[in-house]
Amino acid sequence: MKHLYILSTLLLLFTTSKLGAQVTGFAINGLALNPNAVLSSCDPTVTIGFSAATPNTSSAGNFDLPYTILGNNFNGFQFQAAINWGDATTSTAGGGTSTAGTNISMNPPLSHTYNAPGTYLITTTVYNPANQTFAYDSIAYSVGLCSINIYAYVGLDCDNNGTVEQALQNVPFQLIGNNGQIYQSNAGLNTLLLFNAVLAGTYTLQIDPNWLLSNGYQVQTSVPNTSITVPGTSVTTYAFTLICNQNQQQLCATGQVYCDANDNGVFDNGETPLSNAPISANGVTTYTNANGIYNISYPGILNDTVALTLNANWLSQNGYAVLNNNGNNTALVIGTMCNGSTAVANFNFPLQCNTPITPVYCFGGYVFCDANGNGIFDAGETPLTFTPVQLFSSPNASTSITVYTNNLGYYQYCGNFPSTSNNIISQVSPTWLGYNGYSSSLPYITIVGSNNGQVINGNLAINCGGTANPCADLWTSVTPWIGYYQNSTAYIKLNWGSYGPGVIGNYTLTFTFPSGVTPILSSIQNSNYVISGNTITWNLSSSTTNFTNYDVIMFTVPGGLTNGAQHYFTSTITPTGATTDCGTYNNNGSLLQILGNSYDPNDKNASTDYMNENFPLGYLDAFIDDALTYTIRFQNTGTAPAQNVYILDTLSTMLDWSTFTLLESSHPMQVVDLGNGIMRFEFNQIWLPDSTTNEPESHGHLRYRINEIPTNAIMSIIENTAYIYFDWNEPIVTNTTFHQNMWIDGIEELKNQLEIRPNPAQTTIQIELTHPQNVKILDLNGQILKDQEIFPGEHMDIQNLKPGLYMVQTEGKCSKFIKN
Repeated sequence: MKHLYILSTLLLLFTTSKLGAQVTGFAINGLALNPNAVLSSCDPTVTIGFSAATPNTSSAGNFDLPYTILGNNFNGFQFQAAINWGDATTSTAGGGTSTAGTNISMNPPLSHTYNAPGTYLITTTVYNPANQTFAYDSIAYSVGLCSINIYAYVGLDCDNNGTVEQALQNVPFQLIGNNGQIYQSNAGLNTLLLFNAVLAGTYTLQIDPNWLLSNGYQVQTSVPNTSITVPGTSVTTYAFTLICNQNQQQLCATGQVYCDANDNGVFDNGETPLSNAPISANGVTTYTNANGIYNISYPGILNDTVALTLNANWLSQNGYAVLNNNGNNTALVIGTMCNGSTAVANFNFPLQCNTPITPVYCFGGYVFCDANGNGIFDAGETPLTFTPVQLFSSPNASTSITVYTNNLGYYQYCGNFPSTSNNIISQVSPTWLGYNGYSSSLPYITIVGSNNGQVINGNLAINCGGTANPCADLWTSVTPWIGYYQNSTAYIKLNWGSYGPGVIGNYTLTFTFPSGVTPILSSIQNSNYVISGNTITWNLSSSTTNFTNYDVIMFTVPGGLTNGAQHYFTSTITPTGATTDCGTYNNNGSLLQILGNSYDPNDKNASTDYMNENFPLGYLDAFIDDALTYTIRFQNTGTAPAQNVYILDTLSTMLDWSTFTLLESSHPMQVVDLGNGIMRFEFNQIWLPDSTTNEPESHGHLRYRINEIPTNAIMSIIENTAYIYFDWNEPIVTNTTFHQNMWIDGIEELKNQLEIRPNPAQTTIQIELTHPQNVKILDLNGQILKDQEIFPGEHMDIQNLKPGLYMVQTEGKCSKFIKN
């Protein structure tokens, strides 16, 4: 507490001496930091400089902290400066000048080098002994090792013809310093490179030369200039184009995949070719056509062997087995030119397909407002859009499929689940009926399936409460687009629409953004808006019963904000005309962006109806039966379109599974309830483009709402994780969402104690400290899980902790954080 002693001594001196002092010369009345000062540096040495009366613009850049001493009666100015550096060390110096705005030479110069990286509270006090006036200022300054995020796109133009054949993932990069220091990226997936513990300086970004050599690649072009300054002030994407070396060329192979009924290794008359079978070679994947034939072009060395692989997950999911090649799904062939004098390499995959094939039945029908109550879809009656229709094998079945009606009110399902017979039970979701104030005269109906393409419609008549002025179902959501960083441009996607059945007419859409960021007005597509404070409002109108819109709005995120801060973007949609809204459960959207988080295009997040900065993410009000809204995002970052995408999601036992309601999805989909809270979201035949071919269309998402069980106890925890499958690849596992029931006083208790950022956290936490301390992490039973000395600004690794609520203890303080 040495700095407090110095400051209190100065204040005492000023207080006792100033009573009889005559104010002469320059009277100090303020201390202003140059607005261009950057309050962080990878350099552990910090310098402080001063100018009098007006800012010193010519030499302010020579100092990390350039101050202007404010006052009046400038004349022969002499003063003293006392600096507390925040690490139990202090400095004093004297200076003077008779010229306003010039640099004041300090004796001795005010400079300090920190022994450890961290964030330090630097307190600067200036005092004019001639008239006993003074001023002081305190700022938090971060020094030490830096982390840097870089986006890098790598394309392969193997034959050097100017056309990139594919985008490469997981390419290792290096930062090469002027002193020869090399930093290796610890991640390269989804084009985001992460470099940790990087010292300040100028570096060259390059692809690991050993990786290039082992893969036979050369760098053809790189843009922009790959010189990088650390710490940087902006986020830039660097594009590299690789070519194959002189030994590598573009090679080809072909073959056929089919069911070999007689096990003779030959495609005989009457045997079945298999389409859309994924074949890979040297990182390139292709699919068989309708005749089971594949043609693959890949980079390789002429006459060397290459592995052709039939995707093992695809085989397993379809119940197939390879008959030849000793049952191995990988074959070695000789690399041949695509248009050479020799025949293209050929290898067939005859498969055992002995699993009995069950006839595929199709079921369908219309859902409509039955105005006259006769159960028949009459002319003039209104179809219901995006209505969830549940299909069961029997009334008491534990598994089901949910399909959704299109803009004509029509639903259809073709397949073998949940019944292998030609009839199933169908009903409109009771939860959806309740949300919209509708009812059905029949609890369910029986639908007869067809396997000849002629669907026998099973229509579902709904009592919509009269059709003189039918209601409309407005909805809105907010979803992220790319990463969210300081000193960069953020992209936020605002979605809205209506499912009918009535024409909504006039309606209002509002979009609220957090303080500290600024919308780029030119990015707003619909110019019919007004801005009041942090809210954008549109007064809109629609003459259709069903519509979907979106707008990607850009925001400037400045520097100097708190890293890990929680920024909330919210939207609301309400009718303003004569038409009422069928249900308000989907009239609000919310998005939480953690400032400084890297971009993960496949993730899951959850919100409540009252989520905001006053009720932190991860907590539920223990005295409210909350409804949670989950959003699952996915993006195809591969090198080819994804034919099918499906998501497995196991719902917590603390959620009321019967209240599950799909709010919206980016693409047509069906929900398979596998029982026991396991949901499968199927995007069949989505053909999602890859991000390198069509980045805007490579994204997808779904959003659903579900209630927690009313009997959940205080401190009970609700967790959720999703598994995203692209075609037949291994699943991508999302983050785990975490919510704990807490009383309001407990929330305030957490907010007002030791500051922990971010909270919730996944990999590391940073604790607000003013000096090195022993920090303990404990579970709720009081067991110590971690105990180590932490310096100010240093991060604690929590990757090995299980998701849950933990306590942090320091000297005299205790607080809590959530591990996701």
